Amino acid sequence: MSRNQANIYFTNEQEKEKLFRDAVYGTERLKEIEVFSKFSDPELKKLHSYGKMLKVRSKVNIVIEGERSSGLYILMSGRVSVYKSDDSSHNLARFAILEEGASFGELSLFDDAPRSATVIAETDSLLFFLDANDFHKFLAESGPELKIKFYQTCAVYLAERFRKLNVDYINSQQLLWKYALRKEV
Repeated sequence: MSRNQANIYFTNEQEKEKLFRDAVYGTERLKEIEVFSKFSDPELKKLHSYGKMLKVRSKVNIVIEGERSSGLYILMSGRVSVYKSDDSSHNLARFAILEEGASFGELSLFDDAPRSATVIAETDSLLFFLDANDFHKFLAESGPELKIKFYQTCAVYLAERFRKLNVDYINSQQLLWKYALRKEV
């Protein structure tokens, strides 16, 4: 058990268990995740059966930057913040707040690289967790066509993210130079 798993536990609350076990609801939530967008409803229903519901207390680290990647999380309720380490000051800088319906950790489904950010629960939160090993078992059982479909979708997803990052970087550099030059004049 990792150091933050002691603060993550399975919920026994009847209402939330019912929600988790509802394959139709779970299928709809998984369909909203871009890397699963090309999966059929039966494929998503099967994938849903591999997941677990986790209840996380406020202020608990859900994932920690630099630790081993382990799977995908979907925020069913609550709010979490995403932090990145600032190499110069060694402080955490918040760069996103995620709310119900958001997902994180999807890169760990096709890459074992260490976590790229820290995610901390801002409120008590309910999460659907899909372990990366279980996901790979699901792909292996589903056959090569689904595996190809998944990796093609991932390639498009990453290309779109990369293009957006390029545009954001160019815009930020233009603003930086615009204001830096204005101050020197």
